[in-house]
Amino acid sequence: MRRKGRKQKEVRTLPNVFHGKPEEISDSLVKYFRNEKPLVLELGCGNGEYTLALAQKFPDKNFVGVDLKGSRIWTGAKKALALSITNAAFIITKADRLHLIFNKPVVEEIWIPFPNPFPLRKSIKQRLVHKRFLDVYGKICLQEAKIHLKTDAEILYQYALTVIEEEKLILVAATDDLYSSDLYKEENTIQTKYEQQHIKDGKSIKYVCSRLQ
Repeated sequence: MRRKGRKQKEVRTLPNVFHGKPEEISDSLVKYFRNEKPLVLELGCGNGEYTLALAQKFPDKNFVGVDLKGSRIWTGAKKALALSITNAAFIITKADRLHLIFNKPVVEEIWIPFPNPFPLRKSIKQRLVHKRFLDVYGKICLQEAKIHLKTDAEILYQYALTVIEEEKLILVAATDDLYSSDLYKEENTIQTKYEQQHIKDGKSIKYVCSRLQ
């Protein structure tokens, strides 16, 4: 617990981690990146494993990992600094507050790799592909921005497809077995520690890509 507390305190002092007043974070990110490269978000980034892998694969874009738990972000933020990955940063906030940070459309893509599927009906509104989150994404995303979901949970995969249809989103691609499909492309070659364990356990990886407009 003491170690977790130290991480929570230290992470807020790191130059690539942003928190506090929403209206100040966006400006701080601009100053940090110092360029106009496309902006990509990873929601529920945890230790930042996916954010950093994307940043290394695509140096022509800026990547921002978003998570409420600063102690989780600490690992990725420290690694980014150690490896001089300058096109990756992190925000400590809830996903449903992103429209307060980005008060105009600036996001080109959103990645949601292996989020909590919240399988219980009473928790459906917590799913990051629920309509209430899509409303937020609609406020911060550029026209034709893509939303990528990767999951091992069939219930979340099917729910995402249902929401896309009900909300009249554009379905770009979908598969219930990513690594056996022709959708296995460069951006989908990243496998986190947890994903590797899912595959080892014999679970198929589902992937959905959609557009808001």
